[in-house]
Amino acid sequence: MKKISLLLVILLIHSNFLNSQNEPAFILEDENGIVIENNQLLEVITTEYPNASFNFFVRNLTSENINVRAEIIEMAGTDGSMMEFCFGECYYGVTLNTAYPLGSFISVESGQVQTSVGDHFYNQDVGDGENPVFYSFRFFMVDNEGNEVVSVPELDTEYFVSYQYQAQSFGISDLLLDKIELFKSERNLVISSEENMYLTINDMSGKKIIDINLTNGDNLVDLSSYANEIIILNFETKDNSKFSKKILFN
Repeated sequence: MKKISLLLVILLIHSNFLNSQNEPAFILEDENGIVIENNQLLEVITTEYPNASFNFFVRNLTSENINVRAEIIEMAGTDGSMMEFCFGECYYGVTLNTAYPLGSFISVESGQVQTSVGDHFYNQDVGDGENPVFYSFRFFMVDNEGNEVVSVPELDTEYFVSYQYQAQSFGISDLLLDKIELFKSERNLVISSEENMYLTINDMSGKKIIDINLTNGDNLVDLSSYANEIIILNFETKDNSKFSKKILFN
């Protein structure tokens, strides 16, 4: 009796080990071919396009063609009405436990990615300013009738990815670097510097939007055209020391 029980335990452990070694039937990649890992959290600190938009591709790792759909299984800090989700078709607003594309699926050939162009996640909901805006997506295989494929030997037929927005709204009065202090005055950024230095301001795409020579004392920088945008401040001192700071000017 003990030998039989021990054998059953060994078989169960072996079965669980084999199940844990299942290979994914498909993966998600970004536009550069970098794998978006299963259960990965995609984090953004803006709702502005294109920095808040994540393009994705579904790559079929099997030797046969597959069909894939996606659903939102969890949301927090939002009702989903300002999520732009494109997967074959674009939907401006999503609902929980609804499979996309509606009434259809995306077919992916063996070893390839889907042929639809521009599939992405893009949240435009700023939330309540304190709590993150969060979405959890589940991608899953379906058959030719659109029914979920729940069991394929040695293959995982679902893939999870989450998307979260939370603004890093720096209270500019709290930003204190070694040689400067930043604070806001209406639509202006006030930079109080202990010495003369050079400042370049770039947007998130890397485009230079402002350059200015800072002098010892208070320097006023008009950022009225960049309200609620993330900008990068690049400082250079006379001795060629350089440091940068990313802020959301709100």
